[in-house]
Amino acid sequence: MIKTIGIMTGNSLDAVDAVLTSFDEKSIRDEGAFSLAYPPELKEKFLALKNMFCRQNNHFEIFQSDFFRKTVDEYTCLVAKTVNLLLEKYFVNKNDIAAIGFHGQTCDHFPPSIAQGGEPYTLQVGDAQKLADLTDIPVIYDFRSDDIMNGGEGAPLAPLHNSHLAQVMKKQGFDNVAFCNGGNTGNIAVVNNNQVVGWDIGPFNHLPDLLMRKYKNLPYDKNGEFGKKGKVNLELLRKMFNHIAVCADGENFYLKMPPKSSDPHWYQEIFDSTLSFEDNLRTAEYLSAYAFVYNLQYLSSEIELPCLYLLFGGGWKNVVILEDFKKLLKNNPLILPEHMRIFDAIYQRLPKDIVVEFSDKFGFSGEYMEARIFADMAYAKICNQPFSMPEISGCRQPTVDGVFVLPKSPKNYLLQELLEQYNNPAQPENRSLLWSRASKGWQHFSDGI
Repeated sequence: MIKTIGIMTGNSLDAVDAVLTSFDEKSIRDEGAFSLAYPPELKEKFLALKNMFCRQNNHFEIFQSDFFRKTVDEYTCLVAKTVNLLLEKYFVNKNDIAAIGFHGQTCDHFPPSIAQGGEPYTLQVGDAQKLADLTDIPVIYDFRSDDIMNGGEGAPLAPLHNSHLAQVMKKQGFDNVAFCNGGNTGNIAVVNNNQVVGWDIGPFNHLPDLLMRKYKNLPYDKNGEFGKKGKVNLELLRKMFNHIAVCADGENFYLKMPPKSSDPHWYQEIFDSTLSFEDNLRTAEYLSAYAFVYNLQYLSSEIELPCLYLLFGGGWKNVVILEDFKKLLKNNPLILPEHMRIFDAIYQRLPKDIVVEFSDKFGFSGEYMEARIFADMAYAKICNQPFSMPEISGCRQPTVDGVFVLPKSPKNYLLQELLEQYNNPAQPENRSLLWSRASKGWQHFSDGI
């Protein structure tokens, strides 16, 4: 059995999530989890950094700035504190942990589907070496770069992890499962027997949360309390569908064929001042569920539409979105006329007995699902197993993702023993960049910017 810790800090910039997970060939089990909230000042710094990266062509100048380095340092210290408190809470010996799977904070993403022949890149930041030193645990990190460098989208990373969980689901009688993530961005992974496909849906919590922050000074619509008071406006729904997620190339993200991955920088605020706030919010929440079902059309006709829809991510806690999703899976009449044929075709393929459940019911914490992905990716790196697949990300061939660093303490670590056990030739990085190897301009540098 191998134990790793997965770390995730999402686009919502709300918290550091850490999960301790054990892996073997037959099981995946969470041993403990812990979160620390982002200090408001750190959130504001990252929002400023993201804007800087979007506006400036030369990311290298930003990398050299004191503001960038101090922000990354503050962020890394917060991640290390989260890990140490997790281990303290569950009385875990650090020597039993093989590695930390560290995603870093995404600041920019420009995949091949958007680059359209240009130079794709992805940008996650964090100080892996400092994290290793502060925790005294090896750190495996920079998981998206290898996929981008191999022609892939760099996302989504969830589908293969979901396929691993699906192996456990088989024991409970489910061979065809859709894993539905409702975060700032939504994504779906469908596992049918041993076949897995997945892609980003587009914005999910993004617009409802934005409206709540801007007009109600609240972080989100708790339990759908505001949305319940509104009505879905079809004309506004059409406007949102057509304009909320316009890619850098000008194309509507919803209309793109997978493989595809999105970036919140493309998401637009849509608000109709002639309607009430509640109607605007209700329509935005309906779109979150609507887009998920609309995207089922992209599943190949050779793949059976799933009977089980496993939900995770905070967005599904909104009962308005949850109930809309359930209704839309059962032939809801509230469909845009131009989409009638698409939905009719979906309904003809959907099984009669559909089950919609939260992943927690099957033993997989939905709150820490994304963090567990990186615990799994760390495990895969140790075993030298690919985590990126052509049918998911569009990469040229199956790809082993990530690099690693060891703490500066001159002792032997469990990770080193495991790499030898698995005949894994991977070697620690001589220097740890504060940014991903496939950040902007990587094509012109042999070892990253």
